Amino acid sequence: MIVFKFRPFMVVLGIIIIILLALGLQKIYNHNLEKKMNNQAIIDQAKFTAVEHLKEKYELDVEITGEQIMPTYVSYRVSLEGNVIGNKDQHFNISVNYKTNEVSNFGMSPELVEALKAKGYDPFIKK
Repeated sequence: MIVFKFRPFMVVLGIIIIILLALGLQKIYNHNLEKKMNNQAIIDQAKFTAVEHLKEKYELDVEITGEQIMPTYVSYRVSLEGNVIGNKDQHFNISVNYKTNEVSNFGMSPELVEALKAKGYDPFIKK
């Protein structure tokens, strides 16, 4: 008879636990979704900055083919890779600091170096 009295209490307690778990999982999902959307906005801004930098400095039309956002405990950088539109041999890597919106660490393939030199740019001279 004692077991019968505790049964409604256990059912109510089980329902409450299920509801709390569902609410907790929803909160975790929303946090992860918000973080993913924020990271995508950072990556989009970094792509725009890199493309504009290469267009203004070297008159290049480029496409970004890969991106990786660094964890904030390492650096505030987005590493991007891409190539000149229409020439996949002329590829590059570039980093953008998403706090200051500054471009750094520009690495190029030998084909891109030659193409820039042919256009009259020396990519190894800092201005």
